[in-house]
Amino acid sequence: MFRYVDRQLQLIKSFYTGIGKSTLLFPTAFFAALGQGLVTLGVIFYVRDVFLATPGQVGSLTGLWSLAYIVGCIFLRPLTDGILPRYLLTMAACLECLFIALILLTGSFSTLFILYTLFGMSISFFWPPLMGWLSHGKEGPELGRLMARFNFSWSVGSIISPFLAGLLSERNASLPLFTGCCLFLFAGSLIAIASLTLPKIRTDRAVYMKNKNGQQGEENSTPLRFPAWIGVLTTYTTIGVIVNIFPLYALNTLELSKRSVGLIMQNRALVGMVGFVIMGRTSFWHFRPAQMLVGQFLLALFTFLLMTTRTPFLLGAIISCIGFFMAASYFNSMFHGVSGSTNRSSRMAIHESLISSGLIIGSVIGGFIYQRFSMVHVYGFCASFMVFGAILQGALCLRPISGRRVQEPVDSQ
Repeated sequence: MFRYVDRQLQLIKSFYTGIGKSTLLFPTAFFAALGQGLVTLGVIFYVRDVFLATPGQVGSLTGLWSLAYIVGCIFLRPLTDGILPRYLLTMAACLECLFIALILLTGSFSTLFILYTLFGMSISFFWPPLMGWLSHGKEGPELGRLMARFNFSWSVGSIISPFLAGLLSERNASLPLFTGCCLFLFAGSLIAIASLTLPKIRTDRAVYMKNKNGQQGEENSTPLRFPAWIGVLTTYTTIGVIVNIFPLYALNTLELSKRSVGLIMQNRALVGMVGFVIMGRTSFWHFRPAQMLVGQFLLALFTFLLMTTRTPFLLGAIISCIGFFMAASYFNSMFHGVSGSTNRSSRMAIHESLISSGLIIGSVIGGFIYQRFSMVHVYGFCASFMVFGAILQGALCLRPISGRRVQEPVDSQ
């Protein structure tokens, strides 16, 4: 009896001490993405119902959020290089919780602008360090599989959050923000507890000191990161319109319910998750520029189709297809951005900054075009911008196709 109990305790201890960063960060990414999805869609419903915001104001609000995220990723990141990832993630999650709580307490729209901007800046301390920490030391197919599991984790949160935000908003406009606030607090608590108790998580100090002392190996990045970055910028311009402007169009012009809008957004995220799984489980697209170009032109085609579509079912189907190609563009940028790099956090910061730049362009310009003209003009702008980006991608890909370092980088770890 005592021997059996001792054996079970040893198994529990072995499992507990063997928990590494992947086991911690995958659920953390889920809860953070769920909270962020609730807040980013919920705030649109919130300012529309509570402050009677116009489409231009909503576009400016979401664009300013994205701009703050870019500033945090690029200009504030050097200030946090000396902070261990586990501490940085805990701090970021707590700040996100704080700013959303203050948004719910304020009665001033201008103050809400400031707080939402600070919220966007606080997120810049979360995702790039998390992805850099998670992908450290991984290359090739192993890196692809790891990114697939990571993308699956946060995608599940993104799938649930739109429909949940619409459902909660129909009951009370503040409920999505309150729920997101609680999820950020939970994610921060999860990392804090793991940082204090899990032996393997505490070893990230050795990784940090190795990187700080320049013992990272040889830089062997692929030039395909540049066309991949252009692709993610143009893609997320359209995503900025779909996430931030389309809900207003669907509510005001198409007269859809909030629940229906949330369901359309949920389906887009679901198909995007399928795209992440496919990209992660295959390697035929690694270091092949042609698939990037085909994806961008197909994405532009689906956006053009939105110009002539008003039926909710067809809108949902087309937006879901856009979600699939969004996943492909995202994965290309992430994979080719960090592959062969010795500074993963910086590359992830560039990746995230380009995503936010696209969201800014789509939200701000799309919001003003919609308010001044129509949604058809907004779709036309997005599709034209993607075609222009695809042409730039083709120009950049001509050199790597016949040049060097298109192959998989050698793992220098």
